[in-house]
Amino acid sequence: MPSDWDEIKRLAADFQKVQLSSTLQRLSERNCIEVVSLLVEKGLLEIIYTNDGKEYLTPDQLSTEIQDELYVIGGRVNLTDVSRTLNVDLNKVTAAANKITHRDKDIHLILGQLVNEDYLQRVALEINEKLIQSGEISAGSLAEQYDLPADFILQKIIERNLGKTIHGKRDPSDPKVFFTQTYISRCKAKIRGALAALSRPTPISSILGQCKLKEKIFYSLIDDVSFDGSVTSKMSGAQYIPNVYKKAQNEWVTNLFKQNGYVQHDTLSHFGISDAKTFIQRQLPNEELVHLEKCTVGKRFVEQLDAAIEECISSGSYLDVTTILPTDLSQGDIDKLFETVMKPTTSRNVLILDTTIFTNVFLDRLVLPVKEIVEGNVKKAIESGKYQQYLAEKLTSGRQTGLQETTGDSKADRREERRRKAAVGKGGGGTQGRETKTKSTKKHYRGGAGEKGGFDSDSDDNGKVSKKKTAASIDLITLKEIIEVVESSLNKLNNEELCYLAKDVALHFYPQFSKEALHTAQQVYEASLQNSTQNRRQTHAALQEKLNNLLGDVRLYEKGLKLFPTDVQQQLVKYLLKTLGTDICNELFFYVAAESGLNCNSSSLTVEQRSNIMQECGQEYKSALTVLNKTLSGQSVDEFLVASENTLQECSMILKKIDKKKDRSLILGHKHGLLDQLANCTDPALVLHLTCLVIFTISTQCMLHASGRHVAAILAFLQPHLQTDQAQLLTQYHDLVLKVLTVADEEAKVEVLRQLEDLTPKVKEVASSFKKNTTSSNE
Repeated sequence: MPSDWDEIKRLAADFQKVQLSSTLQRLSERNCIEVVSLLVEKGLLEIIYTNDGKEYLTPDQLSTEIQDELYVIGGRVNLTDVSRTLNVDLNKVTAAANKITHRDKDIHLILGQLVNEDYLQRVALEINEKLIQSGEISAGSLAEQYDLPADFILQKIIERNLGKTIHGKRDPSDPKVFFTQTYISRCKAKIRGALAALSRPTPISSILGQCKLKEKIFYSLIDDVSFDGSVTSKMSGAQYIPNVYKKAQNEWVTNLFKQNGYVQHDTLSHFGISDAKTFIQRQLPNEELVHLEKCTVGKRFVEQLDAAIEECISSGSYLDVTTILPTDLSQGDIDKLFETVMKPTTSRNVLILDTTIFTNVFLDRLVLPVKEIVEGNVKKAIESGKYQQYLAEKLTSGRQTGLQETTGDSKADRREERRRKAAVGKGGGGTQGRETKTKSTKKHYRGGAGEKGGFDSDSDDNGKVSKKKTAASIDLITLKEIIEVVESSLNKLNNEELCYLAKDVALHFYPQFSKEALHTAQQVYEASLQNSTQNRRQTHAALQEKLNNLLGDVRLYEKGLKLFPTDVQQQLVKYLLKTLGTDICNELFFYVAAESGLNCNSSSLTVEQRSNIMQECGQEYKSALTVLNKTLSGQSVDEFLVASENTLQECSMILKKIDKKKDRSLILGHKHGLLDQLANCTDPALVLHLTCLVIFTISTQCMLHASGRHVAAILAFLQPHLQTDQAQLLTQYHDLVLKVLTVADEEAKVEVLRQLEDLTPKVKEVASSFKKNTTSSNE
């Protein structure tokens, strides 16, 4: 280390000697570079290279040159420009600038720029000149103009020089805004003059535009300016209302109310009054007012309406209130007037629809013919069995049925006795009146108290009531029938102008007449049950005969289907049980339901209904019915016949013995019945079906119960019994029937139908002329 230092001293001495020597003894540029490099390596010298690497300078020199650039340019210089001018890296320049600002508090580094105090003083002078010219200035606008942060301008320039270089005042509501006192006085004078010249409500925005003032200045000075009026608010959309206008406005409202007895709210809104109800109440404090949606009326109108309604009730007529009320009242206004006028005693005697008041006396005259229609509909419903089906559906829905409760234990006992002895086809009981829920409509229904009560409902264009029905329901009177009666009655009374309310009147009376109709049906049905008890024995015998005939048909059909292969047999057995088997099962279930006092008089039964009957019938029937019902879903006709015979025994019925002579006559009658149907048939598919059944009956002397889907299997079975031409004809006809069901092209379909039409007479001829001894070519 000492040797190195000695070497450095020697080199420094040599370097000084060279500098003092003549030109011939100076160091070369390369030697100088080596010397500087050695000093940098030893840490004895700190240098900064230029961007091109040809020159270098010390940090102190860089700081000096940066300050020189700042002074030359005028007190504000961008470090990017300095870096480009000095040809030194921007990072080095930025580091040097930071050191300068730490060393000199009068120089500021802001947004990559150096700014000195001289520049800030010049800016303060310029700001003062702008403030004197415009009267108001903000730090935000200065920031945009000088490209400096608003906070920097506010803290370093304005606040330091306020009251010195800058002569102005700070806005108390906005610390970034400054103005002069002259400007404030000028603004007050403009506001005072503008307000004094106005005679009607004027938007504040219009005043500001005319006076060229800012909204903030206006609202800050308005309290210091004396004026004859008021400003509605200090928000957007505010208005200035002169007192002279308010005075004229108040006088006009008072005179209008004294003259007409009411004041329209729309008229007040044109005068700029937003809360008309409050204004009228404040202007007319001693009047008894009723505030409506579109107007406010006085006591005179209320008394006039009350008198008209009382006169309408006493005369038993109707009243259209639009004839005595202001024409521009809305439906809501009229409704509120009704609520004000109507008393409990009055409401019970009237019904209000739209703007018309109907008395109960008038309404009763309109709907009087409806009672005759109800009686007729009840009679038809009982005769057709619809009412009995309604009772059965009510049973299956799990609802308790029974006759309406009456006073007296003896009458209740007689009703229970009638239920137990109900005959087949006539069993059942009454039902309570059906309660109907509906939605509210646009029409308004009031009054009609007493027995009728109000009723609101939605209705569509066809006059059907939109209601939430129960599981079991029946319409013994329709809304359309009531509407027709009301319209007819109005025409007879020369009140055609009220026909547009016919549907609303019908909606009001619909639940009442529905309940009355159910009550009437119950009474009529109970009377019919008494008569049905006398015919119970005849009904039992008739049912026994019917079931014997049906079971005989099933036995004969079983003999025919056994001629087919096993796979076809299963399909035919399933179809036979589904049709005739279900009919036999339903008849037995109907009988058991009647014997057990259950209401089940519909034309057919579902699986659920049969299950309910099995659960609620007597124990002596339950086992047999369960087995019978189970055989319907099986694959054996024999099991079904055995179960049917057992059920007949439980029902005290006798199954007749097999009579072969009678069987032959039944088969013959069955054949003739098929031929009669075939002769009158025009549908190709049905023609082919009947033809196959006729040929099968003739060729096998057996009856067959099959659907259209089994025609192909029947044709295959009949091939040995047909002649070649007959077999070809039926096969061709069968193919054409299948084709007409599958072809999509209309022209092709028409052609197939034409061919079927040509072949239909020939197919019918084959069936009518077929004989058992006919032999085919195959045989």
